[in-house]
Amino acid sequence: MGRFSLRLRKKALDDVSRIRTWYRKIDPLLEDRFVRALNVGLDRIEAYPFAYPLVYRNSRRVILDKFPYSIYYLIQDTIIIVLAVMHHKRNPELARVIAE
Repeated sequence: MGRFSLRLRKKALDDVSRIRTWYRKIDPLLEDRFVRALNVGLDRIEAYPFAYPLVYRNSRRVILDKFPYSIYYLIQDTIIIVLAVMHHKRNPELARVIAE
């Protein structure tokens, strides 16, 4: 299996920025822990892109450790496209809309 490249859509970048701002307001150390958990999740996706379950059509989800967020992504050839980073309490139907 070849090496995959990771790309984040603008929506995913906006999600991460909003989440980081939220945690930074609470405690800058909490923001740092979130960023580490996010990076671990992204590293897992890059290393094992097909290991995570399909949640809708071709989109997959990895759950972040210790934070109530999931990374939604899809694989196109050798590119992993991160669609969104969503809180677990968000409507799961939203993930379907994002994936379309």
